[in-house]
Amino acid sequence: MSLDSNSELEVETSRYRNWLEYDYNPFFIFNQNGNVVYLNRSAELLSGYESIKTFNDLALSYASIDFGYKTTFLPLSFAKFHFFAITVGYEDENSIGIKLYQTPAARESAIAKIKNYDSTNIYVLIDVAISLAKNRLNISSFRNEFDPTIPEFRLSQNDFAKVLRKIYDGFDPKCPIVTTGLKLKVGEFLYVGGEKYPLIEMLIKGAPRNAEYDDAIEALASGINVAASFEADRVSLEIPLVTI
Repeated sequence: MSLDSNSELEVETSRYRNWLEYDYNPFFIFNQNGNVVYLNRSAELLSGYESIKTFNDLALSYASIDFGYKTTFLPLSFAKFHFFAITVGYEDENSIGIKLYQTPAARESAIAKIKNYDSTNIYVLIDVAISLAKNRLNISSFRNEFDPTIPEFRLSQNDFAKVLRKIYDGFDPKCPIVTTGLKLKVGEFLYVGGEKYPLIEMLIKGAPRNAEYDDAIEALASGINVAASFEADRVSLEIPLVTI
């Protein structure tokens, strides 16, 4: 492998590591002595409410008999955090990892409310929001990274448009580029009333970003059953995909 190829591989590896670092779901890796050797930001937050040893013990209890990965669906709660499944994996005897899948806060009444919303093409809403943002801001470039397979689904169009406007307003006009990503969350679902609904993740990132609108964004989003989370340079939205 050439030096250029090695360099490209390092860049790709770093990029994928960032996806894990900013994942909404906690992820831990332990060594053979039970000491944590890696945890992402969500896991770091969770460890402030529960002993890290708890998650090492959980990993050992639900690991597969042989090397490999095993997903188990079970309800778990630690303080304000609630989970519906875990994946435990190990490829040698030196380390073991565990990922916990957070249960989005939603009730049957919330799903019933969503089903009353109009069927919506989210790509159109995003295009309109970006067009309006371009008229207000001096940001030189907007880039989209979309999964093109997301169908129309139930969404409060007016309120979601307000959420998007607040998000884009939060980026400084000096920000050179704002990237909007949209994808289905593979293997993650919202379980309500015995039914499961896919989840969409929308990630809007750029810097500098002003956090003054974050409280308003969170309030607007939660009112239409969309979960919002924030980092210094990004806003993430988790949206239930309800098509009926």
